[in-house]
Amino acid sequence: MMISDIKSRPVYRALAPEPTASGHLLVVEGETLTPALLAAFASAFGPVAPRLHTWLVGGPQDVGPHPGRLWRLGSLADVVDSLSCASRGFGIGDRLYVSGTEPFLWRVAEAAGHVGFASGQIQLHHAGSLRRRVWCTHCHSITDDVTTHIADCAGCGRHLLVRDHFSRRLGAFMGVMVDAEAPGQVPAREEVFA
Repeated sequence: MMISDIKSRPVYRALAPEPTASGHLLVVEGETLTPALLAAFASAFGPVAPRLHTWLVGGPQDVGPHPGRLWRLGSLADVVDSLSCASRGFGIGDRLYVSGTEPFLWRVAEAAGHVGFASGQIQLHHAGSLRRRVWCTHCHSITDDVTTHIADCAGCGRHLLVRDHFSRRLGAFMGVMVDAEAPGQVPAREEVFA
C-alpha cells in the first residue's frame, strides 16, 4: 500500500471481525484471499459461523477450510447484483468486510451504500495490485486499471497525470492533463501502480 500526505488518500487496516454484530458478509476479490484472512474470521466465529457469509469473486477453486457459508461469484457485477437482491436481509447490526484491490473495494462499498450499509458498517482492506481507477477532471470519464503515473483518458484521450487525490464518492483518483501548459510535452511513463 502506498503512503501519502494527501488527506483524501484512504488509509486501510486489516479486517477486524466484530463477533457481536448481527450478521457478517465477507466479500473477497479472489486473488487476495489468504489463509491469514480466513484464519482471522475462523478464530472470531469458530468453524461453523452461521452468521458469516463469504462471497469469493474469482480466485482459487480449493480454498480449504473456511468459516461460515462460501458463495462463489464470477465478477464484480455479480456482487453488485447480489447485494441489491439481498438488501432486505441487511440491517443496522450487520457488518460488511471487503478485501481486494482499490477499485474493487470502492465499487463494492458504493453498491453497499445503495442498499443501506452505512460507512461505519463497512471495513475495507486493500490487498493485491495497486492499479487505480482514474477520474478525468476534464471530461469526467473513468479510466480503469491504470498502472502508470501518466494515463490516457478513456473518454477524451488526454494524457492525464494520476494524482494521489482520491474521491470516495467516485472511488477514483484525480487525473489532470499533464501537458496543459506545454501541449505535446508528455514525460516518459513510469510503472508506479503495478
